[in-house]
Amino acid sequence: MPKETTSLSPQWQHNTTSKGKSYSLWLREGKTKSTLIRTACDTELNHGHGGWTNVKSHGEQSKHLRFLKDALESGQLKSSNTTKSSSINNNINESLHRSITTLPTTINKSSYWPLNNMSDRQLTQVEKVLRAECYWTMAVSQLGFSCAAAPNMPQLFAAMFPDSRIAADLAKTDGQRSPVVVDGIVQFFVHELVKDVLTAPAYSLIFDENTIVGGPKQLDVHIRYWSEYKHGITTRYWRSIVYGNTTSEIIGRYLIDLLKVDGLDLCKLFQLGEIITNRDNMNSNTAIAMMIDKKIRMERETKTGVAVDKGLVSIGSCPLHAIQNVFMNGFTASKWQIDEIVHDFSFFFAQSSARSQDYLKAMENINSGSHQFSKQYVFSRWIEVGSSVERILRQWRVLIEYFITYLPKVNKMIVTNERWKRIKELLERKQVLALLFFFQYLYRHSFWKRLIWLQKQLPNIHILYEECTDFLRHVLQCFVKDDLLLNKTGKQLLMVQFDVATNQKTEAQLAIGESARNMLKDLSMIEKNLFMKDVRAIYSLITRELLHLLPLDNGLLRHLQFTHPLLRQQDCARASVMIVARDLPQFISENEIDRLHAEWLIYENETIPDEWYEQKPINSKLPQVTKYYPIDHYWKHIFSLKNSSGNAKFVVLGKLVKSLLSLSHGNGDIDSDLCENEMFVAEDHSPLNIATINGLRATKDAVRFYAGGKVHEVPISKALLDSVKQVCSRASVNPYKTQQLLK
Repeated sequence: MPKETTSLSPQWQHNTTSKGKSYSLWLREGKTKSTLIRTACDTELNHGHGGWTNVKSHGEQSKHLRFLKDALESGQLKSSNTTKSSSINNNINESLHRSITTLPTTINKSSYWPLNNMSDRQLTQVEKVLRAECYWTMAVSQLGFSCAAAPNMPQLFAAMFPDSRIAADLAKTDGQRSPVVVDGIVQFFVHELVKDVLTAPAYSLIFDENTIVGGPKQLDVHIRYWSEYKHGITTRYWRSIVYGNTTSEIIGRYLIDLLKVDGLDLCKLFQLGEIITNRDNMNSNTAIAMMIDKKIRMERETKTGVAVDKGLVSIGSCPLHAIQNVFMNGFTASKWQIDEIVHDFSFFFAQSSARSQDYLKAMENINSGSHQFSKQYVFSRWIEVGSSVERILRQWRVLIEYFITYLPKVNKMIVTNERWKRIKELLERKQVLALLFFFQYLYRHSFWKRLIWLQKQLPNIHILYEECTDFLRHVLQCFVKDDLLLNKTGKQLLMVQFDVATNQKTEAQLAIGESARNMLKDLSMIEKNLFMKDVRAIYSLITRELLHLLPLDNGLLRHLQFTHPLLRQQDCARASVMIVARDLPQFISENEIDRLHAEWLIYENETIPDEWYEQKPINSKLPQVTKYYPIDHYWKHIFSLKNSSGNAKFVVLGKLVKSLLSLSHGNGDIDSDLCENEMFVAEDHSPLNIATINGLRATKDAVRFYAGGKVHEVPISKALLDSVKQVCSRASVNPYKTQQLLK
């Protein structure tokens, strides 16, 4: 006869282990008669026929004792008060006696608080405090503060949560370790970044230069690659470099050394963005690119034993900077001085708060409906002057009333102000209003839309060539006869003789905007002719620079359109994919090209649902406008397809497409990051050192990457805590380094 299973005995609660720990701390009744709940391990034990022998054996295990110790230190394992109790065994240590004063005489499932999860159970109290400190440090970085800019916050947490041991212990650190914690967090996140980059077939480096007046130049370096963690293209902050009047050779060698130090594979470097965006130093970009290109080819030859002629891939200069610069050059060369007009208006009010108040009252009296001052603009982002011009045009009637009528009456000395004289002269010239309307027309209908598109962070490399072609055609259509542009695309547009007078449209056909054309009625014939002459000169100059800067003659960029979902079954796409593969011998071998051809044929005939690339409208009552998912969203589904053996269908095609999508379509997705450096200031508002900037920026980027900017959702692993503990340990041994980090 089988033995009857043993049920839980209340007497077991009073027993103690060889270490003096009472079994009542962690033992309670299970779901069945023969099972027990081990609250320290948060698991259920089947003691079977062994009864007390099995329970005692488990209680003596080292793993169980470690879990029990961690649970007691964290304060998450404690008993609730009951009416019936017994004294605790004298062998229990004093600290345990303070936390547990009574023991239940009967087993109650609600008598103990089980641990939350496995990660909590494996962390000691010290590690939980360190985890809280990591969260706090990441939150500070995410909000754009330096560690010294948010003092006394740990003490605030302790006051807000007086019952929390973690908050109390965190307050004891006084936030002094935060810079050191940042260093440990960054080391972990950079290590994870490198691991993720190494899984990609290729990556690109993108740069953005920041020149601080009176200070050194700063270069922010980002990495663009296909992330297996995100299953898509991502652009991650890597590090910032501070340099002065140095040579291109030093910058190039420094970048190569940084790549090697962090363990990034130089052979996988696919593209190098523009490093120095100043037009006077464009030769430095070429020198740096040539140096790194040579080093890459040497590394690949050493690694494979085969010499290759190609290193880095180029798709031309950044279209964002190109379009912005040609817009600026077109108007500054015309002597219209748009930037000076905007600057005079905005600076006049910036000099005096009394003037600002008077102007607001004038707007209220005139009932203009607008209560905003002229916007200032930054010369390096000249396109922003467009919104300032629009605001000036909306307030034109108020400006005339204020500057010409109101100010001379209330301030007799204003007539001696040179800026007021210039503004008064501008307001009295009718052709100024016409040129501002023309500027607004070109800004709205030609440039603004493209510049907004180029600043998107989504991968748009597959339609960049088409967008550049459409933009050039749109500018040409404004002043060149239509029959010369009919059915011309890409390279054919480069051959149009736009500067020949007979090829240009008549004055009645020139695109200047209806508002500007109406203003011409009030101008004399001489003023009208001069205006039209300037318009033609502006269009010609803009077109000439676009032809020089836009990558319309780049064959690789033109063939990249094969990645578009709608071109999957087109013959041109099949030809393009093979042309691109053969043009990249440094990434695609001859054997892989043969396999690529076979994979493309399978891809052409694959049944692919429209939902992989088309966004279906939620409200069917509205007019349906087809919207598409990002291109990497589509290819993520393609790469997930398996054959009958369970292997990926598209191996070489996946390698090629992931590499090509890592190409950057410009600096637009990282231009906004430069303002973040200004947010990181020390306690005395002095600039932080480069190590601290790297730490804060990398931490903020990691929070954005892993948790979409939500600090509380960032996974804190044991590896991250170990990294922080190692840095803190080294800093305690080397106080000088700690002081350097705190600066």
